[in-house]
Formats: sequence, C-alpha cells, structure tokens
Amino acid sequence: MQSPENAAPRVYFIPFPTPGHALPMCDLARLFASRGADATLVLTRANAARLGGAVARAAAAGSRIRVHALALPAEAAGLTGGHESADDLPSRELAGPFAVAVDLLAPLFADLLRRRPADAVVFDGVLPWAATAAAELRVPRYAFTGTGCFALSVQRALLLHAPQDGVASDDEPFLVPGLPDAVRLTKSRLAEATLPGAHSREFLNRMFDGERATTGWVVNSFADLEQRYIEHYEKETRKPVFAVGPVCLVNGDGDDVMERGRGGEPCAATDAARALAWLDEKPARSVVYVCFGSLTRFPDEQVAELGAGLAGSGVNFVWVVGGKNASAAPLLPDVVHAAVSSGRGHVIAGWAPQVAVLRHAAVGAFVTHCGWGAVTEAAAAGVPVLAWPVFAEQFYNEALVVGLAGTGAGVGAERGYVWGGEESGGVVVGREKVAERVRAAMADEAMRRRAEEVGERARRAVEVGGSSYDAVGALLEDVRRRRRRREMAADPRNVKEV
Repeated sequence: MQSPENAAPRVYFIPFPTPGHALPMCDLARLFASRGADATLVLTRANAARLGGAVARAAAAGSRIRVHALALPAEAAGLTGGHESADDLPSRELAGPFAVAVDLLAPLFADLLRRRPADAVVFDGVLPWAATAAAELRVPRYAFTGTGCFALSVQRALLLHAPQDGVASDDEPFLVPGLPDAVRLTKSRLAEATLPGAHSREFLNRMFDGERATTGWVVNSFADLEQRYIEHYEKETRKPVFAVGPVCLVNGDGDDVMERGRGGEPCAATDAARALAWLDEKPARSVVYVCFGSLTRFPDEQVAELGAGLAGSGVNFVWVVGGKNASAAPLLPDVVHAAVSSGRGHVIAGWAPQVAVLRHAAVGAFVTHCGWGAVTEAAAAGVPVLAWPVFAEQFYNEALVVGLAGTGAGVGAERGYVWGGEESGGVVVGREKVAERVRAAMADEAMRRRAEEVGERARRAVEVGGSSYDAVGALLEDVRRRRRRREMAADPRNVKEV
C-alpha cells in the first residue's frame, strides 16, 4: 500500500469540447497515467463516446485513468440540435450559444472537484473558469496551451505591442518585436483577436488573468523543436513550461492509433484499414496526404481548385474531405474522380486515422492547415509539411515550420478565412499553384531529411532520459511537492501556538 506522501497524484484533465483540443488532451491524460498519475479526463458526452475506447484500453492495461462525462447545458444556453462538440456546429451563428453552454459547465466542474478532490487540474487554456474553480478549492492548475511556445510568444507580442496597428495595408510586412528571431508577418496572416478593431483588449485582459491564475504551462512540444521559445515564454510569463510532447506518440500501433478520435463507431477500424491497405500498394514516400482538420470549411470553389490541383500534380494522394467539407465529396471535379479511378488518388469523406497515415512509409508530405496538433503529428512522424494556414494561430505555426525549423514549405496562402465566413473568402490558392507546390515538396530531398531528423529527435524526446520524458516527471514532482505543502499547512500539529 502506498503511503499518503507517495500516493498517485490525482489529476483532472479538461479540454475545450472539439477534437483538435480533446484529442491531444486525451493523449496527455493517458501519458500521465502511464507515468503513475491517477487521471480523470472530463469530457462532454459526445467526446466521451469518441475517446472513451482508448481510455478504457489504458485502464485495462493497468493505468489509473477514467472518463467523467458532463452533459453540456445546451438548452440553458439556447443551443438546440444536440451539439456537444464545436466541430458539430452547422454554422458560426451557433458558436455564441455554444460558448455560453461551455461556460455553464463551470459549476458542474466545480461540484465534481468538491465531491472528488484532486491534487491538480490540467485545463484547456481557453477555459479560464476551470482555473477559477480550482483556485476556489486551492488546487494547482496547469494550462494546456493547445499550441506551441513560438505561436504563444508571437500572439503575446502582438497583443502587448500591437505592431500591426502601424502598417498601411494588409499586405505590408512588419516585424514582431521582442522575439529571439526576426519574425515578420502581415495583417492578412493574423489571428482575428489581434487585428486592429478587434476585441484585442479583452483578449489581453483574459491572457493576463490566465497567467495570474496558472501554476504553469503544459505544452505539446519538445525541446529540439522550439527550445528558445520555451525559455522565452517562461521568461515572459514568469511561469514554468513543461514541454511534454509530441503527446500523439503515446499511441502505439494497435486500436488506439487506428480508431483515434473516432471511438464508438463500428466502421472506424474498417475505414482505417481500407486507407492503410491503399497506401500499402504505393512506393515509399510517393503519396501526399491532405487534411485540414475538423473545423475548416473551404468555399466550394476552393475545394474544386484544391482537387484539380491534386489531380494535376501527377502525385499519388490521400485527400480527407473532412470536417465541414465532408458533404462536398460528391461534388468533387471530374479530374479527381478520374485520379481515384486510376488508382492514383484516394478520397476519404469525414475522418481518417491521421497518426497512422502519417506513420506509413508511403507518405512523403502532408498538406495541412497547420493546426498545432497536425504540426506535432507530422513532426513525430518525420514527414515534411506543405503549410496551408486557414485561421487562428495557424499562420504563426507556418512561420515556425517553414521559416525556423525548415521542415516544410508554404503552399502560397497569403490570407486566411474568418471561421464561419469562409463562403465569402473565395479562392485563396489556385489549382496551378497547388500542383506546383505539391510536386516541389515531394521532390525536396533536403526538406525531407530535415523532417526525418526532427522526427528522430521527437521520438528520442519522449523516451527515458529525453527532454519530454523528464518534463512529465518534473510536472508530477511539482504536483507532489505542492500537495505536501498543502498537507503540512492543514496539519494542526504544524500550527504554532501564540
């Protein structure tokens, strides 16, 4: 029996309810459980159904881990339709009620903490109320940032110094001040929150509130990818950064990776096996994998241009027409259907086993929106990236991958879309450029070697003695140390008589 001092740290993990946030948080919870934590993953019911299988398998293998499902208070927020995950929202008009419903989870989570006390909370950085609930109960809370320290540093500098306010046009480059490297952006490549006229002051205030309430940062990254920015963000925020990634490497080669993000659906394993069997027939590094995550929705004309460009590239491709564009699969141009019929293309509607696909020897490049989860999954697999940012901090991630790491190239997107307003955005990248950039990326041996080197470093980082392995141990020790302090403070024998 463990002594109280050595008892497994009880840690809650609570993500924002959408796959891009819930998937890495699930990986993170399983990672910490594998290192001795007693982990509870707090999800809405929809995401619990998607992710519960991997958690159940980890528990059956001996890890202390479980899912606690919360019912999203949708009706109280005026949200109809049974939507419990952001990727399930049919339009941006419902984003407001959905955000209200997510905020209404706060008292449910606080009640859970009171009934089942924890030693720490790892909360999604966009859920500030999770930090507040933990603070009321004197529980240390660590923010899982959802992106890397480079993008965090860029965003912080833009909010604090606003260099974007001093340029004359959307296309005029400006220097982002105060960073370890000379990073230049344009207003057309900024996240909405930092644009002039946006509610940037509100975001700035929330950022500082979050920093004050946070014990430290848990980042899905690793030292060899962005060490200087890990150190820079620690210095700027005066809070420790625990870079524990890539967390996707917690998935082995079995059901966890084949069904990742689609648990509970009987056809998931079959669909995954079909995609991998198609790849098995292709030569090594001959296929470009194309996927834009769960929230991206291109205008129909951009979908057509992308498809025509892939078909015209002459390169084998796997294209996930997923997320909000899944319904557009029957409308793909004839050239795509011809490529599929000839065996050169494989189109997947809705979902793909992304980590398994990226690990496959046939995949030679990855066309991605540069969401941070996709960036780290590509890094872990050693696959070069063809960056096509769409919104949020994705252009900052592109700047890291293309400009600093040298493991990718840009597809040529100079502006993104406003999430929910994509239909008014038109075509950002035409078919000729798509075809040209795909061919160039597949032929770039130097970029491929750099990506493979980063992949080797990523895998070493999570092994015993690696930087990410040590960061997990450091965070668990930090939780234990703070628990000991609380227990000593609560022990009446330690109260001095006056």
